[in-house]
Amino acid sequence: MSRYRKPLLSAILVFSVISEVGIVHAQTEPPMIPLSPGLTFVLAVHAPKPAAAGSHIAQGDYEMVVTIAGVSPSGIDESTSIEAVDESRQPIQVTIRRRVLAADLANARLQILGFHTDDPSEIPGATSLGPSVAIIRDLRTNSRATYSVRNFKHLSTSTGMLTLAASQPVPFPVLLNGRRVELPALRVTGQLKYNDKVRPWEQYLLDHPQHPITLRFAHGAVDEGIPFNPETIREVVRIDFPVQNERQLEEALNKECRVEVPGIYFDFDRATLNPQSTPALTAIAALLRRQPQWRLSIEGHTDNIGSDSYNQDLSTRRAAAVKQALVRDFAVVPGRLGSAGFGERRPVEPNETIAGRARNRRVELVRDCTGNR
Repeated sequence: MSRYRKPLLSAILVFSVISEVGIVHAQTEPPMIPLSPGLTFVLAVHAPKPAAAGSHIAQGDYEMVVTIAGVSPSGIDESTSIEAVDESRQPIQVTIRRRVLAADLANARLQILGFHTDDPSEIPGATSLGPSVAIIRDLRTNSRATYSVRNFKHLSTSTGMLTLAASQPVPFPVLLNGRRVELPALRVTGQLKYNDKVRPWEQYLLDHPQHPITLRFAHGAVDEGIPFNPETIREVVRIDFPVQNERQLEEALNKECRVEVPGIYFDFDRATLNPQSTPALTAIAALLRRQPQWRLSIEGHTDNIGSDSYNQDLSTRRAAAVKQALVRDFAVVPGRLGSAGFGERRPVEPNETIAGRARNRRVELVRDCTGNR
């Protein structure tokens, strides 16, 4: 898939929190995600099938970072950053903006999964990150819904019937501000026709009455049955939203002396911090001001794509980039920060899935708790 612009449309989403070893059965209200400027989604894409020469479509494993830029009664504004390489291994670095109309979130039958730089920022009659409320309502009521989808506005439309594959919502794991959560998802499948060809599709849709989201989609080869071997996969792997992040980081460092930092985003395959990392860096600087006696180490980690030496170097440079930004832009004393890279040596999830690889690409803060625990 190519120059995506991935919007996200959810007002308040309720999740079940999961610990590192299993589900936490909390007695209190589960955490919620407000739809507000700064809400950010990371979507991992696996598109190994080569695109046609000259199409300039992102290939292989890459991520899209989608940030909600504005919310109003008339619709939702998003800004999406894509860092990848195309079919000729040439770099793609774009930011694409999209407006999704409130009327289309409610009733549209067409979903445009990705966004190309040639597409307009507003496409009346279509949703983006998820199907409309009307489609979800049909699935809940009749277990079936007519549905159309395109990769981009200028490409052909695939149309058919989505059918519930399970009578009850199934749990779908994502990272919420650095912690594992489960979202209730409707698993649906369908054979969708475009031109004279038919492909199998599978989607996991957030079961939300106001703002459905495609948490994961995959499609197979032409004329393949269900189940199928996916040709393309895309799924939401991280959701970060503005909160008192420094308080959460501080609590974790007090208890465990180590915490994964949500909201740190790097350009594709580089150690260059994305501007969307500013809120997370601000949170780290704020907690250091409140805890003047603390000294922290910044650790970089990668997945296993690439050689050991390459991943080691990339993780080291990324950790150093976070330290440099804190010193340069937030006046943190250099002596209070260390940095180190560990490459692929410390995975927290298996690297066999795009979600696992995304989780393993992370930045952690570590506090020296020797004798202070």
